[in-house]
Amino acid sequence: MEALRIGQALKKIRKQRGLSLAEVEALSEGRWKAVVVGSYERADRAITVGRLGALMALYQTPMSALFPHEEPDNDLGRAVFDLSHRQQLALEHPALSNFLSFIINSRCDWNGHVLTVRSSDLQIAAAYEARTYAEFTEKLRASRFLLQWR
Repeated sequence: MEALRIGQALKKIRKQRGLSLAEVEALSEGRWKAVVVGSYERADRAITVGRLGALMALYQTPMSALFPHEEPDNDLGRAVFDLSHRQQLALEHPALSNFLSFIINSRCDWNGHVLTVRSSDLQIAAAYEARTYAEFTEKLRASRFLLQWR
């Protein structure tokens, strides 16, 4: 069961890096055969910790990305950010941009497309900018930084 979860995580990380199995083989100059990496992802083949570390190094991703920990979350509200506008967000809301970068790095969530945060975190960011939550979310939505919230 754990091997399958790790295999699925490996596949997700590879795809987040935009790599096909053939590209992994080419990038590694043949050290990692596409068929072998695919078998690790499907959990058809066991991978040693040493090889797992080497593969994660190739992906330039920390090993901790394979072992996420979940914290209890009593706040059901969510805010979804469009990360394709990060440069503009950094210009208009540098503190919020830094906060989102911190979340991305803490979660090891490098998909680069969207980021979901708790609405309570967004409330703190609004207070930091001396705005009401409604004003802040409306401004972010109008700027297309914020895709949705509840």
